[in-house]
Amino acid sequence: MRNHWYIPAAFLVVLIVVGFFAGWLQLSLGPDAWGVVFIRSRGFEKAAIDPAGFSWRLQRLLPRSLTLYSIPVTTERADLTVRETLPSADAYSSLVPEKPDFTIEFTISVSYRIRPDALPELVEKEGLRQETIAGWHQQLRTELQRQAVDISLRIAGSGDGSGQADSISGAADFADAVSRELPSKFPQIQFISLASAVLRMPDPELYAKLKSAYLSLVQLKQTALSGMAPRLAAEEAAQKSALQRQETNLALLTRYGELLSKYPSLIKFLFLVKAENLTAKDLQTLDMLDKLQAVE
Repeated sequence: MRNHWYIPAAFLVVLIVVGFFAGWLQLSLGPDAWGVVFIRSRGFEKAAIDPAGFSWRLQRLLPRSLTLYSIPVTTERADLTVRETLPSADAYSSLVPEKPDFTIEFTISVSYRIRPDALPELVEKEGLRQETIAGWHQQLRTELQRQAVDISLRIAGSGDGSGQADSISGAADFADAVSRELPSKFPQIQFISLASAVLRMPDPELYAKLKSAYLSLVQLKQTALSGMAPRLAAEEAAQKSALQRQETNLALLTRYGELLSKYPSLIKFLFLVKAENLTAKDLQTLDMLDKLQAVE
């Protein structure tokens, strides 16, 4: 038996080699892919696995103890076109007969890649997986375009003496401003190249002047309406009071009519009360009223 000691030794060496390669995470990563490790007992690791390095985990040898997510990190390219009208441009342009067009249009060409240090958070919180990364890039392009629109509208529409547009002297400056600000909105990706070209640029000075004129006009209308408010309130109160008096008089006349219909002799009594000097003709009139009552 002593002559066969090498058999268990060889078996042990095989186990060590198999365990070594089984726990070597880089062997399970695809080309140009980084890894994100999830350990059942600890959760997601904060650092991504570099495909060019060496990482070994004991949990890899235990069934269902470790999950390795392989995420391709490749350079992506996106060509976006932004065409948007400045806020309330139609209202401002209506102040002048020329009706200037305040539409801004430009293109953005960008090359980017996911930052490896952002992968653990993307995998854990946004559900990024190898099979869903194409859709993730599509959503990222949509968000790139949306952010470009927001930045461009804010820069081009803030020429009121207090915004960034005061330093924008032309299309080139505007494109540079957008290119400088856009990367800060996406800390999870690394911009390799970013270039923007303006196709149509509205006049920011004219837009600012028309905006100021329009707001002044609105303020004047509000001031005028505020001055008219007390007079309109007084007229409304007077009309309401007159209507109430008419309703009161109508109700009183209605009650008088009902009373006289119920007691016709009150007509003669009221006549005698109001009369000062009765004549023979007046007395005949009273007699006729009695006869008419008898006929009825």
